[in-house]
Amino acid sequence: MAKIEIHNLNELIQQNYPQEIVEKMIQEVLMLSMLVKNDYPDYKEWYTKVQVPGLYTNERNIIIAHINERIVGFVSLKKTKTEKKICTFYVEKSFRRNKIGTILVEKAIEFLEESRPLITIPMDKLNEFIRIANKYNWEITDIKENLYRTSTPEVIVNGIITDTNQSLIQEKSLQKVYRIYKIERIKQVIRTILNNPQFLWK
Repeated sequence: MAKIEIHNLNELIQQNYPQEIVEKMIQEVLMLSMLVKNDYPDYKEWYTKVQVPGLYTNERNIIIAHINERIVGFVSLKKTKTEKKICTFYVEKSFRRNKIGTILVEKAIEFLEESRPLITIPMDKLNEFIRIANKYNWEITDIKENLYRTSTPEVIVNGIITDTNQSLIQEKSLQKVYRIYKIERIKQVIRTILNNPQFLWK
């Protein structure tokens, strides 16, 4: 595989990297993430009005993995006094299992200064994160309905999100939560998780 190049947009901005190149990468990430987040309401508005301005205040970051000038993965981050969070994490399917995900997570941990950052994962994509979660000893701490989408619950990892939406875990075991969700779109996720018991409650 060709060499993986990592670009940290927060650092590039601080180093006065040519603005047109930074803006090009920002737009490329937006276009790619719109495909990943196409069912998240108001994602583009959040990206342009919250994530991008935060790059210039050191409260946000986007770390990009390039191969031959092609974006093959990226991670969007939030770092404030009250929250250290992985907002978006993506590795192109054809480039997975090439340590790109691990490299991005390590860079995210370095920027956030937190080995167990908060992350929310759509339940229907949870199986894609099992290996990373196990490697870093991340834990499921809650599941919420209607957090970002009405179609799929969000799995909360390494923390809590306080809002008015319904928490599905509360004091129930994770296994009981999944019994509530015996519907077709998450059956495969359930099988994957139950086959990896180290990712359940500890």
